[in-house]
Amino acid sequence: MSSTNPTRLTEHMGPCESECPAAILDELTTTDSKYASEWRERCRANLVARKLEQAKPTPKPGQTIIFDEPMRFSDGSDRARFEVVANPKGRTPLFRDPESRAICRIPAFRKRSYRIIHAAIVPKDASSG
Repeated sequence: MSSTNPTRLTEHMGPCESECPAAILDELTTTDSKYASEWRERCRANLVARKLEQAKPTPKPGQTIIFDEPMRFSDGSDRARFEVVANPKGRTPLFRDPESRAICRIPAFRKRSYRIIHAAIVPKDASSG
């Protein structure tokens, strides 16, 4: 493929990429092509999946996150429960193992099923103020 003459794929060629925006999918006319129909279905399914990922609550520092499926780490242990830690270098949170206190990144954590447990709210001492 040349940068001056890139390969052009049509939906009839069965492209692997299936991240077409909804606005473009809505502009397409009807088709009898099997490849085009399957590609459009994959694109629509990916749009729904992305919306569901974005609808998940965002973990905040101090909260506890519990993944439905444990992850295996290099030491052979399986972990599903983590404390959310602020990331000083970006917006993506970091996660701390409550047992070892090790901090880790979990790539594409939003694609996993999880629930968030809010940090305990400590009421102010009534006598102090």
